[in-house]
Amino acid sequence: MSKLKRRLWAGFLALSFALTLGGGALAGAGGSPITLADALALALEHNMGYALFLWEQDLAQRREALQKHPKVAAEVKPAGFEDGQLQGPQGSLTISVPLGRHMTLSGKMGVAVDSQGVDLRPTGTLILEYGLFALPKEEGASLSPEEQRRREVSRLVLQVLDLLIELRKAIDSRDYAQAVLAHLEAKLAAAEQTPNYDDFELRTKLREQTAALGAAQERVDQLQLQLQTVLGTAEPAFYEPLIAAGVQEVDYALAELQEEVFAASAELRSARQQLERARTELELERKSKGWDLKVSGALQAGEDPDLSVGLSASKTLYPYRIILDELELAAAKAEHNLEAVEAALLGELRSSLQAIAAAEERIRLRAELVAAAEEDLELRQRQYAAGLVTELQVEEAVLAVQKAHLDYFHSELDYARTVAELWNLCGRDLTKAVFDLIS
Repeated sequence: MSKLKRRLWAGFLALSFALTLGGGALAGAGGSPITLADALALALEHNMGYALFLWEQDLAQRREALQKHPKVAAEVKPAGFEDGQLQGPQGSLTISVPLGRHMTLSGKMGVAVDSQGVDLRPTGTLILEYGLFALPKEEGASLSPEEQRRREVSRLVLQVLDLLIELRKAIDSRDYAQAVLAHLEAKLAAAEQTPNYDDFELRTKLREQTAALGAAQERVDQLQLQLQTVLGTAEPAFYEPLIAAGVQEVDYALAELQEEVFAASAELRSARQQLERARTELELERKSKGWDLKVSGALQAGEDPDLSVGLSASKTLYPYRIILDELELAAAKAEHNLEAVEAALLGELRSSLQAIAAAEERIRLRAELVAAAEEDLELRQRQYAAGLVTELQVEEAVLAVQKAHLDYFHSELDYARTVAELWNLCGRDLTKAVFDLIS
């Protein structure tokens, strides 16, 4: 078997093996194989950004829980002067319990020490204050803790997926550049055996390919560092991503996806709440005619029990028409902001669907290029068997087939990433859904 035939068989076997593994690349250079599942497990366990997010979320939940608990305050006065006389130590302990938005129950225990002994002064107070035209309490438009966690995990999934895809593509490109360089070196060696052959152009291509290989290796090194940082690995490692895309053509309904996108957007929730609040404030101002009416009451128990109830009315001396104009303007701006947010989200959705359609078209075109390259290779092999072409010309056809397969494989990965970005825009949980796209 000639050198070329051995090279051809080795190239076909390496290419078939790589495609079977899902790498779609030429043989790796001793890297540590890593799947998407392995990478996500490492990132969720060691990624510093995600760990800080979980810490912050835990603190926020504990802080929110404290808002519903009684508030306790202690005050101590070791000594003091009152009416020219030295007073003994005094202190108090106050407990305040919110019973709702308009009512608070508080209790206080005062303690004083003098020459006659210890004096205890317990008191209790129930306070009610209600504004008849007050705005409702502003509810948070932010995502729930569970939604925030799912969003953060999905963000990390997309980041890991993007790095694995880019690293896989970079390694494939580097290995292919290495194969092309070896082919050019073989052509130059053959040219040197030809008398009076002008190899200037060939040497120029060889230098350009050497520079391209260096740039490809630099790209691989950069992505390796980025992946190590995201995965939170302490020891340096060279990863060889083992990923393959499962392309499934799906008809995406714009109306259904729009509902998902709108429901998942925290920005849209906030815009809707701002509009509702602006309209409510305008309506209350029209009803009250600028008057602020408050009902208040207090019930005090202790040494001097007391009950008080009152109604107060106040009005700012400011032109009422200007106040209404300001509130109407605020409502109009809030409505415009809501329309802008909805339009922006709809634009993102349409762009994502267009990107998916373009990715599907690239896959179709590159499948045709693969078939054409394989036909060209078969033709070259027949020509070589008939003695019409050289070994190097057949090797060029082999490289063309390898490049076509890599481009097709990479277009599948790009399609999977584009669909994952759409699902993230819809607020879907990517921790499991991503494995419907990548294996």
